[in-house]
Amino acid sequence: MRASGLSGELRYGYQCAARLGAWTIESCDGGFRFAAPIAEAHEVWIVCRPLRLVLALGLAEWVWDDVDPAIDGATVTITLTHRPSAAGARVE
Repeated sequence: MRASGLSGELRYGYQCAARLGAWTIESCDGGFRFAAPIAEAHEVWIVCRPLRLVLALGLAEWVWDDVDPAIDGATVTITLTHRPSAAGARVE
């Protein structure tokens, strides 16, 4: 399985810890591997835990709570071991 999108965020509570660019999710051992470039990170919130991954999919969002991102330079990777919750239509 493979999925991709254009944008997303890592959040600490309601704070935006990082804005993410074009992302991919691919099958891997033990779940799925998420990868995306970091477009912008907030130095205080990005080191806080727990973080939430929020991916924009048209007018909906996929949300994973309590993720543990690995940040290497300007790229973030996360092993996703459970299904996301889906949020309804976004207002922009």
